[in-house]
Amino acid sequence: MVEFTSMTLLVFKVNQLGDNVVYLPVIQSLVAAHPDWRIVVFTSPTASRLYEVCCPSVEVCTHSTADFNQAWRHPSQLWNLWHEIRSINADACLLGDDQGSVAHLLARSSGTRVSAGPLTRRVRLNGLLSLGVPPQGTEHVAMHNWRIAQALLCHLKLPALPEQSPPPDLSAFGGEAHGSVVMHAGASQAYKRWPLERCIELANRLSARHAVTWFEQGAEAETTLKAEVRRVKPGTLDELVRLMAGARYFIGNNSGPMNLAAALSLRGTIFNGPSTPNWDPPWHAEGFDMLRDPTLACQPCDLLTHPVNTCQNKQQPMACMSRWSVDEVHRRIEARLASG
Repeated sequence: MVEFTSMTLLVFKVNQLGDNVVYLPVIQSLVAAHPDWRIVVFTSPTASRLYEVCCPSVEVCTHSTADFNQAWRHPSQLWNLWHEIRSINADACLLGDDQGSVAHLLARSSGTRVSAGPLTRRVRLNGLLSLGVPPQGTEHVAMHNWRIAQALLCHLKLPALPEQSPPPDLSAFGGEAHGSVVMHAGASQAYKRWPLERCIELANRLSARHAVTWFEQGAEAETTLKAEVRRVKPGTLDELVRLMAGARYFIGNNSGPMNLAAALSLRGTIFNGPSTPNWDPPWHAEGFDMLRDPTLACQPCDLLTHPVNTCQNKQQPMACMSRWSVDEVHRRIEARLASG
């Protein structure tokens, strides 16, 4: 009989920063509710620092997202992963709502009594889970992850977590009190980015009345930023979070920094582009101006279960992003800054 007051929980969340920011409350809440548990999180190098700083008692194992998801193509790599996981001697497995077949296979072969994760047709090996939790309509991914964790606790006959997921607690990173408007023009995929030249023009206009901090993207076009715009290139996640924590307002695409802004309760303007509403900021949503145009038949082109990774509008590529002029965005932001 497993003694659940001192069990070992294996968690799979091997993907990008934003996905892990949204998932962080699950780990933080489990740590708080069960301080005697050993919790081992498999995640990406990009996201590992989140757990190291915000959940220092958690053991973190890092693997490249691409290598992890493609391990089934390389038997020796898959064998090494299996050996690493078996050595943990976990009692239960928990999978994030977007983990693929490799995570499902490893969870099943980990030797645990129960593996809880998302019930979805998209993952071929979904049937390997002993406890599958389907999404409910268009619920936010944060809520789906929360319900998966709740289902595991219910299966183990342990007290439930609160009904709603709290926002992530990033206070352990600290903050730099600069009070400027911060702009992050990047995103994981090109079709999720408002044109860089428009971002630069917006930053230059805003700098006439406000302090503006620009997160550098390494593009030649950034040389046209005015001297009044403070340019920074955070070398670590710690620096990025500290800079954002001290901001007055956030401007960016639907991306990891957007989820950091939501966790930090910043107000902001988001170029939503192809993303579905279940990836809108899950916390403090009232503080965000989500720039989406429902009159565009192609928007959103991403699916509720996963991104499509490229613009689907062949007649007007990137229509959802080019729809927003610098004039309109500048007017909207100035109005929001004046009201706040």
